[in-house]
Amino acid sequence: YKSEATGVANLAGRSAAAMALGYQVWKDDLKEDAYAEKCLQAAKSLYALGKAKEGFQQGNSFGAPYRYTEQTWADDMEWAAAELYKITKDKTYLTDAKRYARLAATDSWNVLDSAAHYQYYPFVNMGHYALYDLVEPEFQDSLAMWYKAGLEKNFQRAQQNPFEIGVPFIWCSNNLLTSLIAQGILYEKMTGDTTYQDFIVRQRDWLFGTNPWGTSMFTKMPEGGEYPVDVHTSIWALTKEEVPGGLIDGPVFSTIYQSLKGLVLNEPDEFAHLQNKYVVYHDDIGDYSTNEPTMDGTAGALLMMAHWGVAEYD
Repeated sequence: YKSEATGVANLAGRSAAAMALGYQVWKDDLKEDAYAEKCLQAAKSLYALGKAKEGFQQGNSFGAPYRYTEQTWADDMEWAAAELYKITKDKTYLTDAKRYARLAATDSWNVLDSAAHYQYYPFVNMGHYALYDLVEPEFQDSLAMWYKAGLEKNFQRAQQNPFEIGVPFIWCSNNLLTSLIAQGILYEKMTGDTTYQDFIVRQRDWLFGTNPWGTSMFTKMPEGGEYPVDVHTSIWALTKEEVPGGLIDGPVFSTIYQSLKGLVLNEPDEFAHLQNKYVVYHDDIGDYSTNEPTMDGTAGALLMMAHWGVAEYD
């Protein structure tokens, strides 16, 4: 199962963006200039590495049949270049950011009906939002249009089911949902256009129980409610301790579930009477495809949680 990697710009780009954001936090909020400068130098170094080795690196499982087949990188470099321009005002970064933005455009899972596992990770292009306030109105229109194209595709797809869920139910569908929600939130902040506001709320509500199984997709949320318990994670397997707040992979197409290797339910399916022939979900440690908490999915939910958490207090 050889990696198809062509470079390192995906990892270097988003790592550079993280370090650039770290600079802003440590410099502006915490007044720790020395550490902020370390973050900035790391961001510059990582960005230079990504620019020198454009292309993507992949997670490689070597002996297992499933791996992370990421194939995008321009969005990560766009994000890094935009954040570095904010700090340095070096127009080289701005020029780069615009070039990478054009390369990325709508290159995303959300304009497709299917994708390989993690092919379009990290599932949302933060670069378009980071760049938006730095460019002229004509380029802003392009950035907004690229976000809107993905939102509209998912909106149209959502009209095919009663819950109005727009994502394709490929592996890690919940990660796609949090990313779609983030894209909707960012698009609205950029443009003021509330066209997709109700649609995005329905995607959020699916994650908290408005779904065929009536279950939250977050571990131990809400306490006393229906949420994933028998999750595919070592902590649960070894200690039977519940860790709150973990977002599980989420439902998958039945065709995907039936094609995966090594899936065996350890207990009778408590949702058997709610399953359908199209999409399935099992709260069972043996189902690694729908019931495994993921770090990236959980992290992807933070923007959503912050957005509506702040709204509650406004």
